Amino acid sequence: MEKRKAAAAAAAARGTHAKLLALQDRSSEIVALYSARRDSASGADLARQLQFTAGVEAIRGDTAGEARKAERSSQASMAALRMAERRHELSDRNLAEQRRAEELQAEHREGAHLARKLKSRD
Repeated sequence: MEKRKAAAAAAAARGTHAKLLALQDRSSEIVALYSARRDSASGADLARQLQFTAGVEAIRGDTAGEARKAERSSQASMAALRMAERRHELSDRNLAEQRRAEELQAEHREGAHLARKLKSRD
């Protein structure tokens, strides 16, 4: 269960990171397109264009910061997943060792029981 939860958290964090990177890239494209425009008819048009590109650039900057946070979250989620997988492996190994010990005890009891039966027949 812990492993599943960690895997789901890691997948969600990676998905969020990927979406933020795509948004950051798209914002950069928009800024580049509007910055390259030379069709302003007046100073007011140019001011609006500059204001718009500044706003999109601010969004791109915020998105870049959020993408860095999401990347750190993704890395932490992946580390948690690796830890959960390791605990799962250890648990499986311990369970297998416990079962083997129980089997050996059962075999020993059966052998002892058989020996007592054989001894009682003598």
